[in-house]
Amino acid sequence: MTRDLWWAAGRMAFNVAETDNWRNQRWTESLRRSARLLEPVWPTTYSNGTFTHALPTIALLLYAGPLIDDPEDVRVADIVAALAPHLAGPGGSALKDTLRAGLIERRHDLDDDSPLSTLVRELTTYQPPLACTSTGSELSSADHWPGGTLMDAAVQWVHPTLTDHYLHHSSAQ
Repeated sequence: MTRDLWWAAGRMAFNVAETDNWRNQRWTESLRRSARLLEPVWPTTYSNGTFTHALPTIALLLYAGPLIDDPEDVRVADIVAALAPHLAGPGGSALKDTLRAGLIERRHDLDDDSPLSTLVRELTTYQPPLACTSTGSELSSADHWPGGTLMDAAVQWVHPTLTDHYLHHSSAQ
């Protein structure tokens, strides 16, 4: 539900720097742009899944990625192109490495306990495969987790979703 999308965006609208209004404003604008892009494609029948990590992943890409425009001015085609190399698997560049470099360039200490560092760790920490609950019950095949990072799973969902919705059905973006 889009209400969940905007609620999540509001929860992530924390200050990323105590004394730097430019970085705080850019983070807020990145979250807004991410939520607006995802709103028309956000699943309305599910409340949880890998798609939920697309919001912070796109926001981080807009905030610290290789895109130099203001978040509002970044074209969907540029976002999709920035995500494409990260779908290549082991030979492709890891999005987390690209974003880490951008965050460090923006003078973020990713080893502290700040909300931004915590978010980055949550999205980039490897999660082992999961096919059973903690009690040993087997999960349905739709609920299996193949292993990897939440950021990689988000890219796997958001890249084709944005491509299909914005680039194949509309030339407005």
